[in-house]
Amino acid sequence: MRRHRRTAGLSQRELSTLSGLSERAIRDLERGSTVRPRGHSVRAVAAAVGLNGADLTTFLSAAQDSVTPVPPPHALDDLVGRDEVLRALLELVTVGRRRIVTVTGPGGVGKSRLAAALAGVARQRHGLDVRAVDVSALGEPDLVIEVVAEVFGCGGTSRRGHIDRVAAHLRDRRAVLVLDGFERLVGAAADVAALAGRCAGLTVLTTSQRPLLVRGEREVRLVPLRLPDAVALFEARAAAVRPGFAVTDANRAEVSAICRRLDGLPLAVELAAARMRLLTPGELVDRLDHPLAVLAGGPRDLPARHRSLRATIESSLAVVGAPAGVLFDRLAAFAGGVAFPDLEAVTTALGDDSPWLLDALAELVDTSLVRVTADGGSRYGLPDAMRELAAQRLAASADRDRVARAVAVHYLTRLRNQDTGQDIGQDTDTLRSALAWAVTHEPGLFDAATVDALFSHYERTGRLTEGQGLLAKAGAAGAPHAYVRAGQLARLRGDLTDAARLAALALTGLDPGDHSGRCMAHLTLGSVNTDRTDGRAARTHQRAALVHARRAGDVRLIGRVLNNLGTLSMELGRLADAGRLLGAALEAKRRSGAGDVDRGRTLFNLAETALDAGRHRDAEEHARAATAALRDGHPRLAAFAGTTRALALLRLGRTGAALTTVREAVALLGESGDDRRTFAVIGLRYSVVLHATGERPAAAGALRQVLAAALDSTDRDCGEAANALESHARLLAAADPAAAANLLGAAARIRRASSRPVSAATASDAVAAADLCRAALGPARFDRQCARGATMLPDSLAAAVAADR
Repeated sequence: MRRHRRTAGLSQRELSTLSGLSERAIRDLERGSTVRPRGHSVRAVAAAVGLNGADLTTFLSAAQDSVTPVPPPHALDDLVGRDEVLRALLELVTVGRRRIVTVTGPGGVGKSRLAAALAGVARQRHGLDVRAVDVSALGEPDLVIEVVAEVFGCGGTSRRGHIDRVAAHLRDRRAVLVLDGFERLVGAAADVAALAGRCAGLTVLTTSQRPLLVRGEREVRLVPLRLPDAVALFEARAAAVRPGFAVTDANRAEVSAICRRLDGLPLAVELAAARMRLLTPGELVDRLDHPLAVLAGGPRDLPARHRSLRATIESSLAVVGAPAGVLFDRLAAFAGGVAFPDLEAVTTALGDDSPWLLDALAELVDTSLVRVTADGGSRYGLPDAMRELAAQRLAASADRDRVARAVAVHYLTRLRNQDTGQDIGQDTDTLRSALAWAVTHEPGLFDAATVDALFSHYERTGRLTEGQGLLAKAGAAGAPHAYVRAGQLARLRGDLTDAARLAALALTGLDPGDHSGRCMAHLTLGSVNTDRTDGRAARTHQRAALVHARRAGDVRLIGRVLNNLGTLSMELGRLADAGRLLGAALEAKRRSGAGDVDRGRTLFNLAETALDAGRHRDAEEHARAATAALRDGHPRLAAFAGTTRALALLRLGRTGAALTTVREAVALLGESGDDRRTFAVIGLRYSVVLHATGERPAAAGALRQVLAAALDSTDRDCGEAANALESHARLLAAADPAAAANLLGAAARIRRASSRPVSAATASDAVAAADLCRAALGPARFDRQCARGATMLPDSLAAAVAADR
């Protein structure tokens, strides 16, 4: 066009005057901004520059006139899983006579295909005059009604406006206009509404990622496919590229996993199915952690936005404004989604205000780029593929570290405020990624308060290995207090060697004047040696901890040291000393204003001491108070305290209350994480209560689940296993003395390998069971059964609880 204009010696302004087009339209045509020029525009330019013959033919054929009434893409494909919504749309268009219907939904959800199907059915079954056009490539909203005029055959130049021409042409004639890909042209929404208002028989159906927001509009939101429909679509498309492919019992789980990972988005499912040309479903599942690279290579005869999932998302992003694009990128920093108050706080920290956020968020939600849920409050998230693209865009932006720091600071602040009710809850994944950034880029964020909060978080959730690794990295990055807490998590895991190593690293790195930190390091070493039943070393470290606590002038810390000294006395069998020290610890914690969790720990230890001493009423009372104090802040320890109360209730003869209590305790435990020790001990106690209430098969199942883990742990946990086996033997002795003797033999073997003393109250079960078994079996057979039990594996011991002989 530029060559012909210059050959004719015309400026753009002169060509505009001669052709009747605007000067802007001429510029757009020459720059290629208008990629699909209208037919009458091309003919007007050709006439103005005097083209004829072969030049005219070549010039006209070069123009891609897209306004011919042809169905949108995918019209020839079968529609899968959309029968119900297609019927609803047909009713709106044909029976309900809705004037403006907008099909909305995310890119790739199948809006174009649905529109094509509707156009075909409306023509063939209902005899309607249906005109369908893909308007996604139009650059200007002002061109929409011009295109519509050409679609209905009343285009060209005229003094009358395009709306007037179409209205005069259609009059009351019944017609359906399908405008596919309208999201970039919402500026023309008022013109479309005016046209529908002028033409009494016209129904306009648009497909768009966002509604038109005009009066009389009926929005139909298209959602991803349900799993069975997504699987059916995958099977159909995979069979097209790999003849003979079928979903069978052998691959159904893998195909279902693919469809779930892709959220049932039809385009993504089809692109995944196309990979069956090269891969098996199992091989594809393994590669969907990075879906953008895999879900590409769609048919070449489709628009570019439908050939890959990346292109679809980028096409959607092109619809929104710059602020919405910035917010889309930032959302990648919230790995598990984000609640509105958190998003608002981070946005403010980054220098943007609430109106900016609300406007940008509205655009992202309207165009289906962001998923919104309302479960106790608005929460926003990105599907996997969108999160991958957002993360790539954020990583390439200048704001990358600024956003990561703002997110890290916000969630670490929330973590420190958990005692005020701001639990991390659903934001664990975001916290994890924020911590990974902080430990690498800004380890100074790991101050003592933050490290303590992190320890509490990992202890509560049972993710001990993850917490130990993160805190050890923070320690190595220059936060020695983190080594202390990493060591405590290692001890909870039962790795006493690593616990001692990390605590020693803390003592090496801590400032000599940091008495609080040094106190905590000695407390950890004291607890490690308590678990090793090395009373001398344990007492040495506990006393050193007490010296540092006093130098720090911290009454709460003194209470913690007294608590640990009480625990040491309990482990050494000095129950009177334990009770005295734990009582002093509880008083110190109360005076210092310690929180529920801190006091709950000591109440729990008092309950355990009373249980060992045979003071079952005191044990029940302390355990009940401990459970109440720990329930909200530390549910895992509350579960432990609940089992202590259940055992005390059993001793008091209240079996029904014991069963109710232990079931409540197991419910509090929740997911076990990798805290095998807590899970094992609670399971051992649960099995005893089940057995005591007559549920022997369930008791055997519970025992089988945890016995091996308990025997593979610390001396203390092995002692718990021995206690449980002796309790089972006592309950079993009358009904099956041989099996009971097996359990006593196994418990005796465990006791011989342990230096942990046994309290008189605990030993009473073994004595009572042995007396009953010996009387029933005779001394010789009793000894043989005990010897046999000492060689039995954990599964066999658990089976003995349920066996009837």
